[in-house]
Amino acid sequence: MTAVSAILQARMSSTRFPGKALYPLAGVPLTEHIINRIKAVTDFDHIVLAVPDSPTETPLIEMAQRLNIAIARGPEEDVLERFLIAADQVKAQHIVRICGDNPLIDRQLIRSLIHTHLKENTDYTITSDSIPLGTGTEVVKVKALKSIAKTTTEPKYREHVTTWFHDNPTLVSQSHVPAPAYLMNKSHRLTVDTRNDLTLMEKIFNEFYSLASPLLDLEKVIQFLDTRPDISKINAGTPQKNWQS
Repeated sequence: MTAVSAILQARMSSTRFPGKALYPLAGVPLTEHIINRIKAVTDFDHIVLAVPDSPTETPLIEMAQRLNIAIARGPEEDVLERFLIAADQVKAQHIVRICGDNPLIDRQLIRSLIHTHLKENTDYTITSDSIPLGTGTEVVKVKALKSIAKTTTEPKYREHVTTWFHDNPTLVSQSHVPAPAYLMNKSHRLTVDTRNDLTLMEKIFNEFYSLASPLLDLEKVIQFLDTRPDISKINAGTPQKNWQS
């Protein structure tokens, strides 16, 4: 059986927004929203929260324990090593990398990425379509990550786990998956990196979250933002950190 695990990278000590991992959206911690969306994807053998090996991460670890998901601890800056520790811990052959900034990750796209990745047996699978920042993810063969770890110590490749694939596309096998139509060519910023990002996300969750429907329908969120430029522009001018530099 091919083992596919979701690895969620998160930390309390975010440089631009410390403590955001547990910031409440509609009364629920941001990271808990992400975990609940991952749990709704039935393709995973394991879900692992990968955090820095630091006492500051205790609140995140306690949350993961309460939600009954695995926990892996590793270097704060060497995120690649942290991912490999997490993958080895659950004996994963493939991982889906989930960023702790993204409480609206798209579940339909996750499933499409996993199915294509396994069918084509490639090293790296992404969507090449333009979609809102914070809604996508990527699938990686663990064997390929281990190979990268052996060949480079360059900080940008150790901190940003999949940058190497983008810089060396001819050295690995890649698959590309079309995004759902409701995401294509939408420019909304749906990640949480700054206070403006949080303000937008709070408005979204206040509009759509309920105990009866705790998993927000991303297609409806996109439609809402398309018709409410007064809300969607709240964080439109936020500069994104260049993870490829």
